[in-house]
Amino acid sequence: HALRAAVSMLAADKLLLQSEVKNRSIVLREKELKLFNVNFSAVGTQAAIMAGFTLTSFVEIDLPPNREWAKCILHFCITTSICVNFLCVAMVTFVTVWGSGKALRGLDGSMDYAVDAMNDERTFIFICFGMGVLATLGCL
Repeated sequence: HALRAAVSMLAADKLLLQSEVKNRSIVLREKELKLFNVNFSAVGTQAAIMAGFTLTSFVEIDLPPNREWAKCILHFCITTSICVNFLCVAMVTFVTVWGSGKALRGLDGSMDYAVDAMNDERTFIFICFGMGVLATLGCL
């Protein structure tokens, strides 16, 4: 009888330990999710501001008519800046809305899936942001 009690006590301890590990894992992943959301929000805000500056420069900058190469380079930089900055804003919006929704309302294990997917998109978002910075600088 004592052996059965010890075995059931070990099984209960094992279940408790597994539950605690799972809860700690979820807390850690939630911190990662919040970090991604904060970082992506900052990047998306900056990309939107740069797109706005680029649109303003497109309207305000007037080069002399004999500067065809300068106009060509300026229009290329403006087009690139607007496109990659808007793409960056769109990706940030999609990833943060989808990731948070999936993590909080998804099935069991969806927190891990959402955080991993957000991490996978991080490189693309930062490449778009970097290209946007360079293209915006090219407009100056």
